[in-house]
Amino acid sequence: MNASLNEIENLCKKAARGAGLSWGLAEEAGKAARWLSGNGLDGPQLLAAQLRLDDGCAYSQLIPDIGTARWASEHGAMCPLIAGVTLSDHAYLLREKGEILLGNVSQPQLLMPFASASARQSGVMLQLAWEGCVLEFSPNGEWLLMGGESFASQQVESVSCRCIATASDFEQTPKRSIPTLATSVHDYLDSLAARTYVPASEASRLTGAGAGASDNI
Repeated sequence: MNASLNEIENLCKKAARGAGLSWGLAEEAGKAARWLSGNGLDGPQLLAAQLRLDDGCAYSQLIPDIGTARWASEHGAMCPLIAGVTLSDHAYLLREKGEILLGNVSQPQLLMPFASASARQSGVMLQLAWEGCVLEFSPNGEWLLMGGESFASQQVESVSCRCIATASDFEQTPKRSIPTLATSVHDYLDSLAARTYVPASEASRLTGAGAGASDNI
């Protein structure tokens, strides 16, 4: 099915909230899915795959420990949404240290919107890389895939985000269209979003919008 960027963002935001993320993180998840879709990648599918992992996990199991040389989680793979938000919040470290290292991360493509945002915030060229994949981001937030043998990896042991001095030719960035939203992905995200809906009560039916008990007869 075809979906607009607004529809993708709203669906993904509600799905992330339904999977247990805070509203703030859910909003970031929706924006990330929108950015990915607007850049020709399957944002909803990537988010759905991550939410299957996050669903039912406590926040403490997903956050990175940023007090170490390489950010990591004591409970296994970090959630790229939470790691990405943390990366954006600490983008100033890229200017100070030149590089931020992340440990075990699932669905690393979900880091891309946050790397783009960090490049814009810092006004620098950034390189996001894991084994078999190198991406570059301009200060305008544009991106290029420089080497993508493992671009679609579902989990990687290490990711680096570093400032780089030389700029690639971003004028050659291809135009990217919004991918079709798979029905199975839509249905899964919609099922998570449904958890955010408040069940109707008799009182809400009588006082809320609609016909109430009268059926307008």
